[in-house]
Amino acid sequence: MEKTGTRPGAAWGIVIGGVVVFAAAPALLLATGHDTIKPSADSDKGLSLAGALIPALAGILLIRGIPLNAPRLLPETTDRRGLSRQAAALALIAFLWPLALFLVSAAGHHALVRDIWALAKPLVFLVLPLVLLRILRASGERDPFRLTWRPRQTWQWLAPIPAVLVFGWLSVLGPLAPPLPTAEDYPDPVVLAVGATLTFFTANVLEEVFFRGMLQTRLEALFGRWPGILLASLLFAWLHLPTHGQGALPLTLGAIVAFQGFFGLFTGYLWSRYRNLWAPIAAHTAMNTLPLLLM
Repeated sequence: MEKTGTRPGAAWGIVIGGVVVFAAAPALLLATGHDTIKPSADSDKGLSLAGALIPALAGILLIRGIPLNAPRLLPETTDRRGLSRQAAALALIAFLWPLALFLVSAAGHHALVRDIWALAKPLVFLVLPLVLLRILRASGERDPFRLTWRPRQTWQWLAPIPAVLVFGWLSVLGPLAPPLPTAEDYPDPVVLAVGATLTFFTANVLEEVFFRGMLQTRLEALFGRWPGILLASLLFAWLHLPTHGQGALPLTLGAIVAFQGFFGLFTGYLWSRYRNLWAPIAAHTAMNTLPLLLM
């Protein structure tokens, strides 16, 4: 585990708790006979549990091996108190927004949740976080974790390619992938184009910017690589609570951890090893948007 300024016990506690949750989620689904989950909010085609887990796990193995020894690319900070405030503010956004939408949906206002889900995302996961990060940073100090879209070294562009390609193939075209959408699923080309564009910006880009670029980076700086990845991945899975219901709440929680949570582990490791935000965005696009383009 990477050395951090926090107590080692806190980091190990996060790792142990996170591993337990990620192991318990698929175990719960299998124990209750639910080996098929809902892959997206608007899909009526099931995804097998193996189809959810294997692409992410295969991608993680490739990230670990390419290259064998990747340099640590996380900047240091002397303002740990400010960093803690920033991380706490981002984590609260990630926790409270899905909870609020879930309560609205549970009250019977499902259409309202669908209407505001994508439209409010830029405000909740971009504008508000940027304002809070600016307010909570140390006075007069440049934010060492400010996002950059242009990695400096060539290997940061080349090394993620195998993991992203293998993940994309297994997720979309592999033997365990769900059936591709058909023309009957999206009869209007305009609806398809608008939906694909909105998905790209509000999910593929915005979610990776917030959960990996903003939140996970600060959690890693506080607790270490894998505690940060685990926490950010669980909050990313929690994001899907209002839209990916599987019936009973325990089954919904198990499904979003088994699918979106493991996907978060994969994209989180992509970000942590390579610090190239385009890599997790490409993986997210392969999972969300590529099936639409293949129509």
